[in-house]
Amino acid sequence: MKPVFLKLSCGPNGITVEGDSSYYHGNAVTQADGRRNGVYSEWSWDGVTLIAGTCRYGMSPLFYYCGETEFYISNSIPKLLELGAPSEWDDDAMAVFIRRQTFLGEDTPFKQIRATPPGARLTWTNGRMTLEGQAFTVKPQTLTRSAMLDGVIELFAQSISRRLPQTDEFYLPLTGGKDSRHILFELARQKALPKACVTASFPPPLRNEDKEIARQLADRLGIPHVVLPPAAPGSADEKRKNLATNFCTLEHGWAVPLSDFLRTNTAVSYDGLGLDVFFNTIWYSDQRAKLYEDGAFEDLAIDLLRDSEVSFATILTGDANRRFSRDRAIAHMVKELKRHADRPHPVASFQFWSRTRRVTSALTFGVQHSISTLHTPFLDHDLFDFVTSLPKASLRGPSLHIEAITNAYKMFESTRFQKHEEQSDGDEKYNRKTSLDLIVNRSLNFLAPTVLNQKKTTLLLLKSFVSGNRSDLEWLHPRLMLYLSQIEALSSRAPTS
Repeated sequence: MKPVFLKLSCGPNGITVEGDSSYYHGNAVTQADGRRNGVYSEWSWDGVTLIAGTCRYGMSPLFYYCGETEFYISNSIPKLLELGAPSEWDDDAMAVFIRRQTFLGEDTPFKQIRATPPGARLTWTNGRMTLEGQAFTVKPQTLTRSAMLDGVIELFAQSISRRLPQTDEFYLPLTGGKDSRHILFELARQKALPKACVTASFPPPLRNEDKEIARQLADRLGIPHVVLPPAAPGSADEKRKNLATNFCTLEHGWAVPLSDFLRTNTAVSYDGLGLDVFFNTIWYSDQRAKLYEDGAFEDLAIDLLRDSEVSFATILTGDANRRFSRDRAIAHMVKELKRHADRPHPVASFQFWSRTRRVTSALTFGVQHSISTLHTPFLDHDLFDFVTSLPKASLRGPSLHIEAITNAYKMFESTRFQKHEEQSDGDEKYNRKTSLDLIVNRSLNFLAPTVLNQKKTTLLLLKSFVSGNRSDLEWLHPRLMLYLSQIEALSSRAPTS
């Protein structure tokens, strides 16, 4: 991802300007009524006033620092640090991130660097900043099951029709799940087939059931199918991913080969980002819904946080465990959970505006940032508003999404859907390479200040290297260890503001 930035500094001789006076990134399409529909972020500077904004979802965020006499904005957190933004960590945000692998609200790893909110409108003029924007919700409606299915089918078809490719020389990522299948089938119905479908491979220990199901789907349509190898063992792709996602997630390292392929071969593609937490009730449970209804926010936060305190106590120093304590994470989670308490689907709302917006979207608009046009049809305004207005009960029963796909494209109903990826015992070579990379990384920075317990982590990584066992490696949270080392190095290189 190419860093783009604008730095504004107030001085005795007026405002000093460095960087790009305008920026746009996204996939917005203009409807007949003139409204922009899609995902985007942008800014413009006219010499007096900066105006920056994002779409209603804030899925392609901007990051900014606002000081007393200066203002920096960029699509890159590392760039803001390079410009001089303060590198002090946000301990509340990191306490949650370590356990949930997601940031809440507009948090980032750094206390004075913030992400823009959904529907952001930020202005800066004469040293003063104003910022508006927040998550939205839609009014619930009650429909028959038939009307729900018809609505999903018709509105998704409309969404694709608004986003038809202007070329047949494009590649479409395809998995064994629902979202990419729905996109493929509707593109086929509207006679806009891709040049080929492409499926990424997951690294060990996942078994990659995706590849076979995707091949069957492509074969049914007579489309070539490309299968990519998994990311190479070791830390190189993981480090690239952390930079591309602005250190806002531990996920998506597997997608680096897919991003490289798409960047080289296509200017247009599609992504299924958007409605998983509503369609598939991911993370939903009756217990969590009841905790929301009862206002038991602390119990809900405890339920949502991962219980890995023993391993955190081992891999982090005593000081780091106090800074990023579980109690701090719970208190910070409670604040965010309360913001969604009055939503029609509070569990799904919390997950969408934190995990989907801050983690899942980092694949689409972070790792795959360099693809010129990456459409996200499930975030079409009409479709999104319709699905999120449906009653909770209708979204928790038999899959509305699967039923809609099956009803709309009956010729494909015999092709099974991917279930949760089963895990194997892993690959000893892969596990050892990961362990070795982390050992080397720690040794190169052995004398540098760190939140990691150098002695314990080095000994346990050596044990993991010798055994090659997946359990020995995963207990150490290797991606988190690499992440922490990487942002520590980034912070230490940042100039003092």
